[in-house]
Amino acid sequence: MAEQRAPRPSERSQRGLDWLQFFIADVQTAFGPLIATYLASYGWTQGTIGSVLTLNTAVALATETPAGAMVDWIRWKRAVVAVCLLLIAGGSMLIGLFPWYLPVAAGELMHGITGGAVRTALAAISLGLVGHRVYHTRVGRNHRYDALGNAATALAMGLLGYIVSDRMPFFAAAGLCLPALVALFLIRPDEIDYARARAAEGRREPKPARWRDIARNRPLLIFAACLFLFQFADSSLLPLAGERLAAELKHESEMITAALVAVPQLVTAAIAMLVARKADEWGRKYLLQLAFAALLVRAGLFAVAFSPWYLVCVQVLGGLTAAVIGILTPLIVADLTTRSGRYNFALGAVSMIASIGAMVSTTVTGLLAQELGFTTGFIALAVAAAIGLGAVWWWMPETVETARSYTPDVPAEVSD
Repeated sequence: MAEQRAPRPSERSQRGLDWLQFFIADVQTAFGPLIATYLASYGWTQGTIGSVLTLNTAVALATETPAGAMVDWIRWKRAVVAVCLLLIAGGSMLIGLFPWYLPVAAGELMHGITGGAVRTALAAISLGLVGHRVYHTRVGRNHRYDALGNAATALAMGLLGYIVSDRMPFFAAAGLCLPALVALFLIRPDEIDYARARAAEGRREPKPARWRDIARNRPLLIFAACLFLFQFADSSLLPLAGERLAAELKHESEMITAALVAVPQLVTAAIAMLVARKADEWGRKYLLQLAFAALLVRAGLFAVAFSPWYLVCVQVLGGLTAAVIGILTPLIVADLTTRSGRYNFALGAVSMIASIGAMVSTTVTGLLAQELGFTTGFIALAVAAAIGLGAVWWWMPETVETARSYTPDVPAEVSD
């Protein structure tokens, strides 16, 4: 059977996807650490703040895998992103206008629903535009613009909240949905191949693989387990460091915590394209081992280093691991689901397992730090990273040959 053909992606579509990644990162920033500070200023207790944040996390977790299945099924990938942007804008306005429990909970619910759908839809659009052969380069560009958006907006929204009003970051997030929609509609829909976008290339009438075949994909399960361990070890490092700084340094802690957040984003933006190229040249497994090794060293340095600005330097390793894992996750899942028609479902399922690792981590390390001290918490995270490194070394197969051997009918070109 002849393979479905799709036009080579235009520069307009490529740039539209770049800026869509940038502005979506901008929009998501308002729902990060800023919301806790905003709600606390209106007299919310820590428990009440935690309940609405937990609602967001729980909804995002529950919808990640179904969202992936939906993105596989629906042909209008851009429509999924457009609906998500409207939900995010509505949720941002609710939170900014009405800092009361029910409106804020509704806003967090609206944002949580979009979490998995946005990520998988962007991955589908990217794969549908360029195909598997050069997908690594497109993912590198995505990650670079995402990191730049995070770094730029965190500072801008922080300044808006400080200078104008603590509500301004949420109004800004809603406003930024407009340029995100403009960038979305720069992407030409006829250039997004439906079969390629779900990794079903090579079939005139692509039929998805059976659910149980995906569930029995042993390399995919091993990778998901490795991501669980990575997120368990990584997700609590920065919050734990921030708590220790707040307890020990008090007045300087906010400035140092901001630097701890910004440095990895800048490093990620700087090296994203290099990591994408090396993922194809060196192989996925080598870089995955490098990420776990860097995470192990970072956790160990956090455990023994007490100078705050030294910790900021250590965060360079955080930028390295963020770039590698952020780029490798969609690439490895694409490698392992080629021609299955279930790429986005598998990506959603793997992301859900990783998110569970992050959730478990914050609870476990918080209890350890409370009962046995911060150093013990960091050591536990280092042990998890070491176990993950061993799992990658012994059980994770190399998957890059799938991409190297794949030659689509219409090759795509993606510049740096």
